[in-house]
Amino acid sequence: MKIFFIENENPARNSSGGIMSYLVNLSKFLMNRKIKTVLAGNGNYDPDKSDKLFSEFIPVTDKEDISNYKYLFNLPKIKNKITPYSVIHVQRPDMAIPLIWSSKIKKNKIICSLHGSHDIAVFDKKGFLQGVIYFIMQTIAFMFADKLIAVDEGSRDHYLKKYPWIKNKICVIPIAVDLEKFYVKNKPELRKKFGFDKEDQILIFVGRLEKEKNVKFLIDSFYILRKSNPVIKLLLVGSGRDSEQLKNYVSENKIPDVIFWGEVSNTEIPDLLNCADVFVFGSLYEGSPTVIKEALACNLPVVSTDAGDVKSVISDIENCYISERNCDEFACKVDLALNNKNDKIRDAALKYSNENICAKTLEIYNSFKKEEK
Repeated sequence: MKIFFIENENPARNSSGGIMSYLVNLSKFLMNRKIKTVLAGNGNYDPDKSDKLFSEFIPVTDKEDISNYKYLFNLPKIKNKITPYSVIHVQRPDMAIPLIWSSKIKKNKIICSLHGSHDIAVFDKKGFLQGVIYFIMQTIAFMFADKLIAVDEGSRDHYLKKYPWIKNKICVIPIAVDLEKFYVKNKPELRKKFGFDKEDQILIFVGRLEKEKNVKFLIDSFYILRKSNPVIKLLLVGSGRDSEQLKNYVSENKIPDVIFWGEVSNTEIPDLLNCADVFVFGSLYEGSPTVIKEALACNLPVVSTDAGDVKSVISDIENCYISERNCDEFACKVDLALNNKNDKIRDAALKYSNENICAKTLEIYNSFKKEEK
């Protein structure tokens, strides 16, 4: 059995986001069990000359950082490289469209992961026309997909409300976390490494600086705290389309100690998380954000808005808090997290280990093998 992952990413980019982390964790789990994985991505990557994150790599285009539409347009070029009786695992419904016909001929199975309510995001970010086109493509993909994997119950319920006829093909499997990579490290040493003082109280956000991440809300909430707490800092790790706008906002409003750290390698994220005192997250919509579990694995308290599966993940953890999208309330809960302590936060991340979560996806792959017999 061969698993073909379809995603507009390049493993050589060490700063890729949550979906890439999801695929890497799953791929490593499968390769350890002698199952071949193939990423159909963008740009150049040779698994044999770098960290072997996938068994093989197929470039859909030789260019990196292309739009999803260009990636989608070029996907038909790889259909002849997908072997019969394989599993095609797409990370967006529309990416299944160019491969549906050939998959039926080759008796491939199509799985679609649903990372949140992406259809809403397209309407919100791209406008009505592109939203309608995406909705039509999503509907066709759901008709032909053999299995749909929602990464949280909210996403499952969202799609079931629109497509009640998919109830027998949709299931929920959350995102796993690599517990060997994300764990508790020596905070004083790491603070010295990155130039922070031991007295600093550091709030950290890791993610794209874009509209749906609601980073301005985090900045405004931080500013409320900063007025009475001179040692507090907000560390924003990542980049995105709103980077310059957010920097201008901070500058124009003279908000001190907001640090735009920029993109970092995935290997550096655990160290930065271990520098911090609280992880803050203000997203408008999500699926099952990997970074929440990564923060927990580093024993970091989390204060977040209710997005995706975050509430179900952290609501029972002492010194982790869900807030309304109200800056005063959010600031109050961050203050609680700063002034309380729980040394067992990491324990809550253990059930999201690769061994526990990826095994559930493997069960789905194996069920297709039984059908073939």
